[in-house]
Amino acid sequence: MMNLGVILPHTKLYGGVKRFLELGNIFIGLGHNFTVYTIEGKAPDWFDFKGETKTFAHLQTDEIDALFTTETKFLDELVKANAKRRIFYHVRITENLRPILKHKNIEIFACSTNIYLHDKKKYGIEAFKALGGVNTANYHPKTSYTVKDRPFCIVAYGRLVERVKGTKYIIKACEKLYKKGYNIRLLLFDTAVNEKAQQLIDNFSTIIPFDFIQNHPFEKNSELFNRGDLFVAAERHAGWSNTVCEAMACGLPVIATQAGTRDLLIDEETGLLTKRYVFLFRRKIKRMIKDEALRARLGQNAYKHVQNFDWHRLAEKIISHFMETADV
Repeated sequence: MMNLGVILPHTKLYGGVKRFLELGNIFIGLGHNFTVYTIEGKAPDWFDFKGETKTFAHLQTDEIDALFTTETKFLDELVKANAKRRIFYHVRITENLRPILKHKNIEIFACSTNIYLHDKKKYGIEAFKALGGVNTANYHPKTSYTVKDRPFCIVAYGRLVERVKGTKYIIKACEKLYKKGYNIRLLLFDTAVNEKAQQLIDNFSTIIPFDFIQNHPFEKNSELFNRGDLFVAAERHAGWSNTVCEAMACGLPVIATQAGTRDLLIDEETGLLTKRYVFLFRRKIKRMIKDEALRARLGQNAYKHVQNFDWHRLAEKIISHFMETADV
């Protein structure tokens, strides 16, 4: 049994946070302990986390076998913690690793091939590939790709407060299609992470009929995705695209940029790859609307492919890595 932990800024609904809550529950299921350390020590209210949540004050008193963090601003806490192994889990491609690399005893994990290749090219390092993931047991694939006598439903992540997510590209592309007579409806979703985010959601408007789902229970995400006929992602940069992964776990056909999707999206096989231009999104959405066979093939292939990135596989891979390199 190992005592594992992670230093996080908070336990709000962010991809990097979600990663460790998912992994933490699985580590615990495998017989290990897992603790989340945050400034406030507050447990998540949107996720059924099985481990402990403590403040930073416990980092120097707890006996920790392996301690993770995802942010360089917590380097001091990571270095001073009472931990046998220290891991920087690289999840944000924009994070500067140079301060981390000055400490030879800190290991680097990459959450995706996007991150792994970036780190190899920029820093000349071979990070451990800890790729993934998704809890596939929580998602159920679509049973039909037929759209008849109703609007074509396009799903997108509605985090308007973060321009990097590119929601505006999707909306503009859909508005152009709607003006041309395409019977479409938008389904956006998000949980506001601050006051500004809430204001943007409250003030959101478009000419397209839409639903903006807020604070949707995490454990019911499968129901949300299954309301759609297509998922579209327009991120500029990302380590791992949780939303694309979750959509694929529901067998939902996907159009996305390569940001955070290099492991997931094989162009014309598990989805349609695009660059970040409104006219390209418009063309590819139009193609998906018109071709039911394409939607079915891509969605079914995506569902099969994403099983390779289940959180359980990743957790077991990490534990095996710790065991194999215990004395290195």
